[in-house]
Amino acid sequence: MDSFLQEVEAFKQQWPEIEYIDLIFPDINATPRGKRVPASSLDKLVKGIALPLSTISLDTKGNVVEAAGLGEALGEPDHFCFPISGTLVCSANPKVGQVLLTMTEDNAAISHPLCPRTIVENMLDALHQKAQYPVIALELEFYLLDRNRDPNGELQTAINPAKNQREKDTEVYHLDGLDDYSDFLHDLNTLAQQQGLNTSGALSESAPGQFELNFNHSKNVLKACDDIILAKRLIKQIARKHGFDATFMAKPFSHQAGSGQHVHLSLVDEQDNNLFAQTDGTNTSLFYQTISAILAQANSAIALLCPNVNSYRRFTPGSYVPTVANWAENHRGVALRVPLSDGKNRRIEHRIAGADVNPYLLVATVLNSVLTSYKYLAEQCPTPLNEQAQCLPTRMHEALAQLEAGELTEMFPHEFIKLFLACKKAELADFERFITPLEIDWMLHSA
Repeated sequence: MDSFLQEVEAFKQQWPEIEYIDLIFPDINATPRGKRVPASSLDKLVKGIALPLSTISLDTKGNVVEAAGLGEALGEPDHFCFPISGTLVCSANPKVGQVLLTMTEDNAAISHPLCPRTIVENMLDALHQKAQYPVIALELEFYLLDRNRDPNGELQTAINPAKNQREKDTEVYHLDGLDDYSDFLHDLNTLAQQQGLNTSGALSESAPGQFELNFNHSKNVLKACDDIILAKRLIKQIARKHGFDATFMAKPFSHQAGSGQHVHLSLVDEQDNNLFAQTDGTNTSLFYQTISAILAQANSAIALLCPNVNSYRRFTPGSYVPTVANWAENHRGVALRVPLSDGKNRRIEHRIAGADVNPYLLVATVLNSVLTSYKYLAEQCPTPLNEQAQCLPTRMHEALAQLEAGELTEMFPHEFIKLFLACKKAELADFERFITPLEIDWMLHSA
């Protein structure tokens, strides 16, 4: 931990005005949990900080899911968490810094196998042993919202700060629209740079008040996932500062585009040669094997990629969201898109997940397919835009059933799949017990 103590000294010199530190441990939904401590106690983190093991298994409301077996039945045991190198950074609050934590096993020697970050870490180790090094870039979509609901309690799009009117028009890639939100974007970009986030800029997306934050390609896969955790927190903090709400719901508006979290994947060797392309720029067998693996495993994995009831509202035809497990080159309507690229930059864009996905589980799902691609022959790869492609599950209960019956446990720990299923089945049961205003409107007098 000597390196962390060096980080602490450098941090205190750079940010002497910071008085407190938020210790962030992402739960199974990637929601930041943890504690706020005085900055003066940063040095003590080298000894670890105790958090309940059940923090992994919190639902979207922050309650322990007892069915997951990590809570009261075990006596709510604590496990030591330790800071992740390189994540001690400032926050949007000038008096508060932050650092990400990882949880360890009982002996505090190894990362806990039920943590999604640990799953990615273990998969990367397995790939590196094969001299395969993933390079990824993430794209994160979100909405800025009015903090006030309409008279019916519904969400409202943001009020444009320059025009002083509510957003209602679709303006994809609209540059002047970015000018209207220049104060928000300036603060976002400034803090993103100060936090060392590997971002490459923001753009207007395909719905009123919707934006996309892009990240640069990186071989540091774990940091790329960490950056998403910090970026989502930062976006929400900056939005509040400017009078907005920000949401990463997959489908906040029924008649507008949903928000996705896409990942671009390429694979290189120790000399940074792209393993998806040959020297003449044509695709390699591994390229087709990887596509085959991702598509074959898509139904089993979709519960991990779309973890909430709202996630499945996004799957509507004609909205550039895939409803079948297919692929194509330079086509945004498919599950796997191969962007325009030369041999050096050949990559696969995975387009299934919503913005509400845990980034570690999104990346782990893709890496799992890379690790198991040897089971598939290049000749087995479906043709682009295959009309026989399997339909993706579009309901949460279908997706959970597919995960339970699937074959992801070769690289995903069996105990983690059990934990995830317990948490999500409990959430779905809670949701289905709720009586909605819509069903009352439909059924009150017609039943």
